[in-house]
Amino acid sequence: MSTADLPLSGIRVIDLTVVWSGPGATALLGDLGAEVIRVEGNDRLSRQVSSKVTKASFEKTGYHGGTYPEKDPGERPYDRSALFNWHARNKLSASMNLDTPEGHRAFLDLVRVSDVLVENNSNGVLEKLGIGHERLLEVNPRLVVVRMPPLGMTGRMSDYLGYGPNFNSLVGIAAMDGYEGEDPDSAGENYHMDEAAPAGVGFAVLAALWDREETGGGGLVEFAQAENVMAEVGELFLDHQLNHRDPPVLGNADPWVVQDVVPVAGEDRWVAVTVRDDRDWRGLHTVPDLGSDPRLPGPDAGDDVRRSRSAEICAALAEWCADQEAEDVVEALQRAGVPAAEVVSEPQLLDDEHLAARGWWRERSHPAIGTHRYPGHPWRSDDLDLAFGRPVPGFGEDNEHVYLTVLGWSREEYDDLVARGLVTDHQLA
Repeated sequence: MSTADLPLSGIRVIDLTVVWSGPGATALLGDLGAEVIRVEGNDRLSRQVSSKVTKASFEKTGYHGGTYPEKDPGERPYDRSALFNWHARNKLSASMNLDTPEGHRAFLDLVRVSDVLVENNSNGVLEKLGIGHERLLEVNPRLVVVRMPPLGMTGRMSDYLGYGPNFNSLVGIAAMDGYEGEDPDSAGENYHMDEAAPAGVGFAVLAALWDREETGGGGLVEFAQAENVMAEVGELFLDHQLNHRDPPVLGNADPWVVQDVVPVAGEDRWVAVTVRDDRDWRGLHTVPDLGSDPRLPGPDAGDDVRRSRSAEICAALAEWCADQEAEDVVEALQRAGVPAAEVVSEPQLLDDEHLAARGWWRERSHPAIGTHRYPGHPWRSDDLDLAFGRPVPGFGEDNEHVYLTVLGWSREEYDDLVARGLVTDHQLA
């Protein structure tokens, strides 16, 4: 299926996003066939990677060294960062310095011929550049402008700065994100806001485009990321408001079912197990050696009994698993009808037979990074295919196409910008 057959074919999206949540959203729009153009200034770190990075310098930064192929940033580190490349599929890259008159003019010309703009910069950044949503909608009344302020565009907290973990803490997500019986921060940082926003923004864009078909006009979509995250744990807010209860720190446990992640034989290997209902519970009792453990209530014990004795049950499960290989544990539990799976590492994912059979990995090549496997799409439909183009747009790789074809500028104008260093195919910062 060609991109012309996809739901968003013919829709052009301007991508002014940074870090994870915004780029993840525009990646989903590209999956649906939209032409996504990343506008990137060569005087800024639009990909969170400096052109000055060297192998010696990043080795001092811990795990970030592993985000480059072969742990080598190369001559174009901004093209080789896995933190950027995972969400860069299907996108074009054009160099525009928005703080210059030339870049400002080019950007507004792009706005005139586009359908959607998505940005997740700090509140006020676009206004400082003279391209707030009021100005953008003057230039193109049919434009859908999606802004993703963490705490909204107005109000007492709207000017707070930070990343996902900061706002997860502010709205309460981090308060329940620890290991059972320990402090909330015991499980490390939580980036759920970045994970939750892309799908929400994708849906909002589709709804806004549908509305545009009915009304003929675009408009502003204010997508407050923190509010989006709060909706995903709404029952806990209601419980606090109505019953004055705060959520306990449960770690890998669950308030309604028997569940845990337990260690098995080998270094840092774990298996996740969930007992959802009476059928799972009876199945657990058929597992050799485990089902006869006296710490387990009888096979006819109901939900209330299982929940009240969850700690004992998980302790028995952990003891049974401790000296067994992960594969043997998973096989025995699944054979008994109990949901179980190993918590796999990144190398194990690459060798996973199920993911291979589903065609999850997509192999792609690029001059700056070589040939690698990339994660596939997060969802599929029997009604349509999804786009998966080149894995990463090299910085400024599409300058000529954008300036000469999309914007219709003359070759002389474009060559002048290149000669003056305002448009480049490499990052300067």
